[in-house]
Amino acid sequence: MAALLLAACTSVAQQSAQPPAASPAASNPAVAQPISSSPGSLSSVTSSAAAPITVPPMSSAPATTRTSDSGTSQSTHSSTSAAPSTPTAKPKPPTPVTVTAEPKFGSTDLSPLTPLTIRTAHGTIFALKMVNSDGEAVKGSINSEKTGWTSAEPLGYGRTYQVTGSAVGKDGKAVGIKGAYSTVEPDYAVGVKMNPTEGDVVGIAAPILFSLATDITDPVGRANIEKAITITTVPKTPGGFAWIQHDNGWGLDWRPMNYWKPGTKVTVTAKLYGVEFGQNYWGREDVSTSFTIGRSEIVKGDVNSHRLKVYRDGRLLFDFPTSYGLEDDPGRVTHSGTYIVMSKEYLHLMSNPKYKYFNFKAYYAVRISNNGTFIHANDGTADVQGYDNVTHGCANLTSENAKAFYDQTMYGDPVEITGSTIPVNDGDGDIRDWSIPWSTWKTLSASG
Repeated sequence: MAALLLAACTSVAQQSAQPPAASPAASNPAVAQPISSSPGSLSSVTSSAAAPITVPPMSSAPATTRTSDSGTSQSTHSSTSAAPSTPTAKPKPPTPVTVTAEPKFGSTDLSPLTPLTIRTAHGTIFALKMVNSDGEAVKGSINSEKTGWTSAEPLGYGRTYQVTGSAVGKDGKAVGIKGAYSTVEPDYAVGVKMNPTEGDVVGIAAPILFSLATDITDPVGRANIEKAITITTVPKTPGGFAWIQHDNGWGLDWRPMNYWKPGTKVTVTAKLYGVEFGQNYWGREDVSTSFTIGRSEIVKGDVNSHRLKVYRDGRLLFDFPTSYGLEDDPGRVTHSGTYIVMSKEYLHLMSNPKYKYFNFKAYYAVRISNNGTFIHANDGTADVQGYDNVTHGCANLTSENAKAFYDQTMYGDPVEITGSTIPVNDGDGDIRDWSIPWSTWKTLSASG
């Protein structure tokens, strides 16, 4: 019975959804009257007064009313409340434009080859100019984004440069660009001459000679010079640099590992301007040359057989009877080693005070060494040519044979002398490159 009563109360309570003032319990007696608690009768209803059903208090949230499918109005509760408002954030202002320089403005003693770069961040270059002390503009370029300017030509020695301009930021505000640079003032700007010269056709043993206006002894400076030189050969030819003591001081030579291949095209570019040679010596200018290797001609002289043979492209061209230097006198011995043809003179006057001759007329004189070694005409030794060595170190030929040799030989032809008691040495001066073994030659480079 108690359970049934509880169920009935629960059922009635679930139907009550209106505030007390409009409750169905107030207008419908059948609902408002409590179920009788008399034992034995669930359906008996009494009309006597009874305590009203207590309705739980309503939520304070406003109610919304909806219509059911049957048309009966029903109410639901909404717990929605208004969201607090969010304050609007202020936009960040654009970062102002900044300008940087590399090297930094105010740098001094710069190499003329130092690239100068001026950059902007958070903006672009509006205008920029760099001028020397004479007001002459330095060439430069601005990148496509207009965020960087780079110099496009070498600077001068001992000059000051002013940079002016402006940059504009993304905020539309402009800032000025202003700065200065200065370059190194050399104690000596060193010139360089090269041989072979432009357009020459030379023999297969011709080295490339770089004659410097002063001695360069600084190891770093020597390495800088080598690195500034580009040698291009067609076909490709292995070779290397060596620092050689020449008659007029130290020089830099480059030669192939073996004789050049005939017809080789050689281009030499020495970008020495702005290169530091050490001891505050700097390169004065860029130099270049291009030349061609001619036919193959090798001259072979054997002091013991008293012959001088000339091979053209591997075939014997001449076989001349010859007289070489007197072997009994070390001062007159023709030194053994590989020379090159250095120059030719129709007439060369020879003097040697030690041996008491002056202005001897040597015709068809072909110089192979700066110590006085020539291949030349001397009809005075014609009777012993091919049989005995009686000269003061030169190779004597008859006038006819000397002319034949003179007419067809060229600078750079190798002359290989063998069989004597004294080898080519430092005293033989220019040019003894081929008397230095390749294994030794490689150690004479400053750049390794």
